Amino acid sequence: MGSTINERFLDVVGRRGEASAFMVKRDGTWRTYSYDWMLEQAQRSAFGLRSLGFEAGNRIGILAENRPEWATTDFGAMAAGCALVPMYTTLIPDQVAYILNDSEAKAVFVSTMDHLETVLSIRDKLPHLRKVIVFYPENLEEDDFAISLDTLKSHGEGHTFEEFQAMARETGPDDTATLIYTSGTTGDPKGVVLSHRNFIAEFEAVEPFFEGTVEDIVMSFLPLSHILQRVTDMYSLLFGMRVAYAESLETLGENLREVRPTSIAAVPRVYEKIAGRILEGAEKGSALKRRLFNWALDVGRRYRRAEARGSVPSGLAVRHAIADRLVFGKIRAATGGRMRFYAAAGAPLPADLAEFFYAVGIKILEVYGMTELSGAVTVNTSSEFLFGSVGKVCPGVELKITEEGEVCVRGDLVMQEYWNKPEATAETIDADGWLHSGDVGHIDDDGFVYITDRMKELIVTAGGKNVAPQPLENALKADKYVGQAMVIGDRRNFISALIVPEREVLVSWAAEQGLSRDVAELCRDERVIDHFTRIVEERMAAFSRYERVREFRLVPEEFTQEAGELTPTLKLKRRVLLAKYEDLIGGMYAATKPR
Repeated sequence: MGSTINERFLDVVGRRGEASAFMVKRDGTWRTYSYDWMLEQAQRSAFGLRSLGFEAGNRIGILAENRPEWATTDFGAMAAGCALVPMYTTLIPDQVAYILNDSEAKAVFVSTMDHLETVLSIRDKLPHLRKVIVFYPENLEEDDFAISLDTLKSHGEGHTFEEFQAMARETGPDDTATLIYTSGTTGDPKGVVLSHRNFIAEFEAVEPFFEGTVEDIVMSFLPLSHILQRVTDMYSLLFGMRVAYAESLETLGENLREVRPTSIAAVPRVYEKIAGRILEGAEKGSALKRRLFNWALDVGRRYRRAEARGSVPSGLAVRHAIADRLVFGKIRAATGGRMRFYAAAGAPLPADLAEFFYAVGIKILEVYGMTELSGAVTVNTSSEFLFGSVGKVCPGVELKITEEGEVCVRGDLVMQEYWNKPEATAETIDADGWLHSGDVGHIDDDGFVYITDRMKELIVTAGGKNVAPQPLENALKADKYVGQAMVIGDRRNFISALIVPEREVLVSWAAEQGLSRDVAELCRDERVIDHFTRIVEERMAAFSRYERVREFRLVPEEFTQEAGELTPTLKLKRRVLLAKYEDLIGGMYAATKPR
């Protein structure tokens, strides 16, 4: 199939031709674009870059939302021997400047005039940048610095497909395909250098488990700056499938019903929000509807357990068919009704959450990987999965657990290096080629891998006990009243937590109790605090005494990316939150008796 992305691209456009490659909603209508169109756009972009003096090995930035032009720019840049450097559109100008400067990007693609303004506002900080190319220019006055995508492509006209093939095949397996900057929870991001060989190794690792066909449609909505969506989209297109771009996360539900895709990939927080909406809808229904939902959920869980044992009693099968018709089918219809494959990555997927979805007939398959590993290295499959685990190790990948419990990986999908950071590279990849992930985990007797926490996030209490915060946080978030949670306790006498209530669920409950609807006021109300005390005690019952959250504070404001409290992949920035809520946290430990 080819040893580079370029060779696989040439193969698929030759095979798929007029077949649909993209779906995107424009002016209220879903439009499709073919593989022939994708080839034309990539070819003209590649020759356009070359005609403007950009050479193989140059880094090219991109600041854009998910859209067909993102993919064609990616394939075009790689065909020209360049490496795309994606950036999250939520980054502030100084962060954009850092990435463009650190990567020494010679050009940057932007989607809108707003993003152009971002680049222009930091132009004096970008000595390497020679050109900015705008996908959708509105009244753009082009000059030597800023041009439209159409202008770039006009510079790439007049070349044959044979010339494009020859140029694309100049790139070798060990040439750089991309630099992806890890968001990190502390410090400046690092540029992960991934080669064509890395991506091909990733595709070969997951191909044995792939169950799709060229008729499948993948819904793309996570930022393409994230390795999960980048690899998902790239693999889908190189396989010959169709990628549909959601308008936004807010319109995802509507877009799913319109497009009726067959698969999506998401971080667990997205699934948590979907589950929250389902539970909230059930809670707001009549007493009869609530009883029906709870009955159906109980039937679904018992049915799945019996199914796993290999024997479903006939009576249970009948009840499940009724539950599916009256409840579960309607829930699945909300995602279009054709979904066969849900993937979760980027953070641990709580087992309770996975089991909840499975009970309603939605199987979420968790995988494990990271940017430095070009994507996934372990997978659960539709025929072999275990909730709470991240699946089994992919073919061609070596994985081991050190004596300290750290997950280490070796293989062709391990990154080349951290860009211009030899010391950080040496700290991460040892002399034997093992990448030290920083994740804590273990492997069971059946070969299923479990990721339990991050090495650096492990809490060491004042009593010397090691406590992993993520399992505790996941246990808390499994309750419908808890939206977000951060566990605290490093060098402290006991474990505590900041809890952000699930706003709409709390307000609905408060209304029933005759309480205020103001969330900030509710978070100070003793009756609400007592309610959450019971929740915390119930959720902590399964943990050892020293691990349990013994004190907490309710926080009315959701932790957000915009406030700098979450990474672009929605992971907690613990250092930021610890600083922001220093007084609140101090108050918990100043109390003589923990709650």
